[in-house]
Parts: sequence; C-alpha cells; structure tokens
Amino acid sequence: QTHRPGRMAEVSQVDAAELEHVVGFTGQDLHTMALHPLDANVILHGMGNVVVIADQTDPHKQDLLRGHDNDITAVAFSRSGRILASAQRASSHRDGEQIVVWDYESRNPIYRLSGVEGTVKCVKFSEDDRFLVAFGEGTLNGNDFAIWDMQNGSVAQYCKCSKPVTCLCWGQTVVADTSRRVKTPKYSIYTFHAQLVQAHFLEYDIRTMHFGLKTEKFRFPSSGLTRTYHDCCLSPTPGELLAGTSVGELVVFSADHLLYRASLPISTNGLLAIACAGQHVYIGSGDGKFKKMQGNDQYWTVVGEVQLTGRVTSLCTRADSEEIGVGTDAGKLYSVRADDMAVRMLQESNVGPITGVAFGRRADVFATISQDGTVRIVDLSDYSILVNARGPCAGMCLTWMGEDRLLTGWADGSVRIFSTTDGHAMGQIAQCHRGAVTCVAVGKEFIFTGGEDGTMRVWSGHNLEFVAQYSEHNKAVSGLVVDNMHGHLVHSCSLDRAVVTYDLKTTRRSNYKMHKEGGFTGLCQRVDSEQELLSSTTDGFVLGYDCDVQLPVLTLDCGRRMKFSCINISSTSHFIAVGCEDFCIRIWDLQAKEIVAVCRGHSGSITHVAWAPDEKQLVSVGEDSAICVWNFYLGGEP
Repeated sequence: QTHRPGRMAEVSQVDAAELEHVVGFTGQDLHTMALHPLDANVILHGMGNVVVIADQTDPHKQDLLRGHDNDITAVAFSRSGRILASAQRASSHRDGEQIVVWDYESRNPIYRLSGVEGTVKCVKFSEDDRFLVAFGEGTLNGNDFAIWDMQNGSVAQYCKCSKPVTCLCWGQTVVADTSRRVKTPKYSIYTFHAQLVQAHFLEYDIRTMHFGLKTEKFRFPSSGLTRTYHDCCLSPTPGELLAGTSVGELVVFSADHLLYRASLPISTNGLLAIACAGQHVYIGSGDGKFKKMQGNDQYWTVVGEVQLTGRVTSLCTRADSEEIGVGTDAGKLYSVRADDMAVRMLQESNVGPITGVAFGRRADVFATISQDGTVRIVDLSDYSILVNARGPCAGMCLTWMGEDRLLTGWADGSVRIFSTTDGHAMGQIAQCHRGAVTCVAVGKEFIFTGGEDGTMRVWSGHNLEFVAQYSEHNKAVSGLVVDNMHGHLVHSCSLDRAVVTYDLKTTRRSNYKMHKEGGFTGLCQRVDSEQELLSSTTDGFVLGYDCDVQLPVLTLDCGRRMKFSCINISSTSHFIAVGCEDFCIRIWDLQAKEIVAVCRGHSGSITHVAWAPDEKQLVSVGEDSAICVWNFYLGGEP
C-alpha cells in the first residue's frame, strides 16, 4: 500500500505493522460522503473521527486523514477537487476547530477553523473555491453560520440566526457591478429555517476593503409555510432553488425574485437529500427510495426510481454527471448510473458496535458479529462480503466450528449456528444463559458458553443438549479457552478478577487465579513454552499464568496506566495483540517481551482482535463500527 507524505499518514510507530484497509460507514448524519468532482474513482466519507479517501476501483488503495477528536458529521470537496473539508460533532475536549480543511494532493491539513457553535451539520465550498460556509447545531437560542476565506483561513463573515438554520447552499456567483472597471464577484448563500428562508449576498466593499453580507427574506403566501428543511440545491432551471422537507415535499423557490413557488409531495418519511446533475434532480428519501426527476416550477415528473436499503442520508454528483454517489443510514454506499439508474454497491458496513471477529483455518477469510444483529464473512482479497446473516437482537461473540459453521452468542441469552456457505440457520440453543452470551468456544466433543450471569455451561456438539454448568464467577465471563494440550480442561476469566480452570473429567474446578488490582477482559493460551494462559486486565497489564504457579509468571505493560480491552495470540505464539483504552492496538513480541508495533486506526474502544492463521495479518473491530485490517511484517518467520 502506498501512503502519501504528511504527518496524518496512518502507519504505526514501528514498521512491524501497517494499516492496510478500513471498512466503516454508518450514514447516521447527513452529508457524510462526497465524490471527487474530477476523479471518478475517488470517494470521501467519514468513519468515526477519521476521514477516509478511497478508490472505488482498488480496495487496497485508501488514505486516512486524522485530525478530529469526535465523529465526522459532514465532508465536502471543493469544485476544483484541490481541497476538501471535514467537520465533527461537538467535543468536550475542545471549544473550537471543529472544521479541518485539507490539501487533497498532500493529504495534509491547511486550516483548522472555529466560528460555529456545537456540532457542525454542513460544510460547502463556493463554486470558485474561494469561500467555505458551515453552520452548527447551536443552542436553544438559535444557531449560526460562518464564512471563511480559503486564501488565508480567516472568518470573512459570521451571522447569528435567531431561527435555527437547518440547511444551506451556495447560489450563482455573478459580477457585483458590471459598470465598474474592476470587476468583483458577488456571492449568494441561501439558508433555510423552520418558518423562514433567507438569501445572503456576500460582496466586496471597495471602501472598507472587506467583504460585507446583506440579507433578504424570501416572500411566502400570507398563510405562511412552516417546514423542517433537510437539504437544498440550485435547480437545473436558471434562477430556481429547491429544498426537501421532513414531510417529503419538494419545495420550489424563485431565487431571482426571492419568492416561494410550490410544494410538491414526493416521498414518505422525509426528503433528506437532494442534488442536481445535468438537467435532472435527484432526491433521496427516508423510505429508502432514490428518484430521478425533471421539470421546473410547479411541474415535475419522476423519470426514474430505485429502492435502496436504509434512509438515504447523502447524495453527491460527479462533474460529468454520469454517476451519483448515495449513502444510507444502513451503512451502505452506492453508485447509481444517471442514465439508466443502475445500482452498484460500493461498500457495506455495520451501523452498530462490532463485538467479535474470528478467523477459521483460512487466512483470507474472517467473520464478524455486531450489535446491529449482523453476522458477516468477509473476503480479505477484495473486502467483499461473502455471507450475510442476521439475528433477532444484538450479537455478542462468535467462533468457527470447523469450516462450515459459525457459532455465535447473542444478547437474548441464546446461541445460534449459521452456515458459512450461505448464512442459513443450522441450529440454536435458546436462552442458554440469563442475560447475554458473552463468550463461546468449541472443543472436539463439546460447545462451551460463558454468560453475563457469570456461569460457564457445557453443551453437546452433536445434539446441542445441556451437559454441565459451572458457576465460579460473580460477574460476566470475558474469556473462554479450551486447553491446547488437554481437551478436558477449559479456562475462563471474568471481570470479577478471577481466572478459573475446569476439569470436565472430575466436573470440578481444578485451578483458580486471582488478580487483586483489576478484572480480566480477555484470555488466550500459548502453544509454546509451558502453554501459559495470557490475559488482559482492566488496570493495563498482560498477565501470564502457569497452572503450577499461583502468581503470574509473565507481566507486561505499556508504561501507561490504561485499560486493556481484549487480547489475542498469534498462531505461533510469538506475538500477542492487545486492544488498549487509547484506541490503539499494541503488539508484543513474547520472546523479547517488548512492543514491536503500536497501531492507530480506530476512533472508539476496540472490542476484539484476531490473527490470521499465517500470522501475516491482524483484524480488529470496535465500538466505532469499523473493521481495521493490518499487515504484520514479522509474522510467519521461523
């Protein structure tokens, strides 16, 4: 993978590991995706607090821009494509600088902008790249919008609005005064409020040597019109302005005369996104319908329509008007061809925290489970989804049963088995725990489950019947491992600060370890050395236990006091990967007892990590709904 220069490049501190790819897009906010206006293959979107620039033709070609400390809420390209802007949700760690302007070529930040209050809802460039406008969520007393000069990053104008702005767009740029010898541009911005639509004209004043802002109101019928506007754009018809409302109307205005013209019911569940390309207008609705329309004033016709999955929250067009990018709140990114409305899936992501990831025997395929109820098998060669299954509630954990089945645990206390071929259900154990199933493991003859109720239960692998129960923990089981050498031994750990070993032959507890300073969050076992158990803890340690020694025989820490959320060991037991509270993954060389890589890619807590069987790649998942694939360059060595 080629990484462009700049301090934002996503490479770990040590060259032992490198971020290969990130899968993630939730679509929960409007305006969180954009297409490059000139390069048809480049797509821009937010993932957690990271900005992703991806190539549609090459899934391995991807750049991440990291400059935010909260979720990305809006992104935009300039008309020339030379710069881009990203904005974030309001942060408790900073009062301003919610907007970052980036140089597209170098991927470096140019400006960090302040000037709007609260979560930034929208960012848009003027058609000549000179200005950027944005508005924030504001407070109960209204919100504001600001205009920045992209020549120096300064605030050109700031406007406080007593009626909250819900959407805005740039109008046509014209010459301010054709009679003057020096021709200066006059910009227009249209802002939409619940009972008000305004036109703002930005014009350079030669006397003051500054840009001034004049505001005028659109005229409505005497009865008025109260609506919540979600998105707006200029119509293909000159002098016409369009907006979409929460009741599914397309509202038409005359921009030349600042006059309301018509309201046309178009969709259900709100008209959330609108864009113009060529002579057509494209709209996205809350019911998942994406429509192509043509017309003007009060006369509009639907000339094309497709049904997509989820509410359409983002629309963007290319300069050649041949394709339209569409994002939905079901975590899906589409490309729709303008001429025949043919739909192509660009990316399919989770919209809830991903709680588990696992490899089988193959190094090119892995499986994930998420709180949004989806179970997926992903091909590492192109990151396509091979199998998609769904459960009735939040998914909690999973593991492979051979190569043909997935064993999964769920928040309703049930265990479900899915086919790895087509995702169909192959069996279940209903309500096998009080509360969620938090861990699952597979032995030669038995299935083992750990629950939120602190119990570890044993089930027949042949007919799924109950075999035994062990109630040694008083908090949720956080790790479950079948012994590498002795199949009748099973190990569990819990947030109650205990590691317990069970002997299935005697049906009793055979070993017990306690860590006084913190609970255990994960468990794995070495295949070399003395087959020690390795565990991660809430107080920031990796502890290694030998069955014959009460105290830890190995203690690792990163030099900082932080919670470790999960742990996994590579196939050779040479390396362990640990998810840390600072959203990084740290990889230790167990023989040298030193950190060989610090991997930064997530923007939320890391819930699980899994090594590929060949030790050359690592996959991590987290509460940010992202899947990170890492190349590891020390793996597979003798």
